[in-house]
Amino acid sequence: MIKALPYEWNGGTTGSKLTDSYQEKLRQRELAGDALAWAKSLRPGEATAPGERILLSLGDIDVRYGAVIGLLTGPNDRSSLFISAHQHREFLRLPRTSTPGEVAHALCRLARAADRRAVEEPLQEATAEGSHPIGWFPGKRIVVLDLETTGRHPDTARIVEAAWLLADHRALAWDSVLINPGVPIPEDAYNIHSIDDMMVRNDGVSPLEALDILTHTLAKQITNGATLVIFNRTYDLPLLDAECRRHSLPTLADRLGRPVQVVDPMRISQQTRRAGSHALADLALLYSPGNLAAHSALGDCLATWDVLAALCKSYDKTIVRLLSQRQESVRHDEPFGLRHLVACSSGW
Repeated sequence: MIKALPYEWNGGTTGSKLTDSYQEKLRQRELAGDALAWAKSLRPGEATAPGERILLSLGDIDVRYGAVIGLLTGPNDRSSLFISAHQHREFLRLPRTSTPGEVAHALCRLARAADRRAVEEPLQEATAEGSHPIGWFPGKRIVVLDLETTGRHPDTARIVEAAWLLADHRALAWDSVLINPGVPIPEDAYNIHSIDDMMVRNDGVSPLEALDILTHTLAKQITNGATLVIFNRTYDLPLLDAECRRHSLPTLADRLGRPVQVVDPMRISQQTRRAGSHALADLALLYSPGNLAAHSALGDCLATWDVLAALCKSYDKTIVRLLSQRQESVRHDEPFGLRHLVACSSGW
């Protein structure tokens, strides 16, 4: 059953037999613990049969989550699959006849739910304590936007998940939404964010509803003084505009009545750090190491916030100096400000 799972779900299994007897005993103890934990969920006459220990990973980051998959046996030989997330004690009951694809889908849902918790915890802490010192960003507030999509080209791709994060030196508010794009999700896109057709069909909302709420929220926050922050603005913003036009909705610029001003940490990294990778996943390893929710929209919002904070703190003088070399109206010794970041984000 486990070996039949498609590789696309980015997971692995310990297998039913391990050469190390200690590891095998540990695995059996964990399986028994899961069976006992879910005893209250069983129907009369049901029992749990031993299963496989599954190791889950989203994207290309090291394995992060564990799950157990096995059988629930019942009266008259009726049985169904059970999947439990060992760390968070979540329990899913699936038909015994579930296909490998349906099982893989359930495993991905568990992993994405774990990703959501992984990013919610530091955000909740940041509301009270403040992850970044006051004054780290030369403006009052930022609103970070991130999109997960069906492809690489903003004119043709569709949005499958969107998230935003409002922050100053604290996390103030955030939200994310899963969207049913109405078109198949290609395998290449699925391998990045692990959102599949079944997931958006069962749990996604319509693009019209999601995009209307999203652009309204962003426009409201920007009108109230927040600066929009997008990692790789040349992709996400044109894609958002294209999706709005596709569904006959006003774009973000239409709602604001003016061009959208954007700060792009990717461009700032390219202009200041020069060497090294400027991909969000790699920058997050440097500046947001506790954030494991890569390629979930909300996780990437948190990473973008952390990366921008670190760049402002480490390269503020460099940004002012570089801009002063390109624009006579800018002095090399003037205070670091929002206009420096905007100019740096647009390639000077």
